[in-house]
Amino acid sequence: MTEDEVRNEHLKLVANWLNTLATGVMTAGVFVPAAQEIFNILPAATDNGLVVGIGMVCFALAFGIHIVAHLFLGGLR
Repeated sequence: MTEDEVRNEHLKLVANWLNTLATGVMTAGVFVPAAQEIFNILPAATDNGLVVGIGMVCFALAFGIHIVAHLFLGGLR
């Protein structure tokens, strides 16, 4: 493999890792608030606004991480 091919593979692996991280953040941060709304799984004293707010922050964070992964792929040669 040439040096550029090795670099490209490294960038693709980093982008894949970042995308997987974004998926995990999305899963934990968005599906838990959705489950709270549907199944009421958290204690009754839990503030629903906080739960929804955390879900929105996690959605934005996951989207940001996904965009960073795209930027890594933009560096391919």
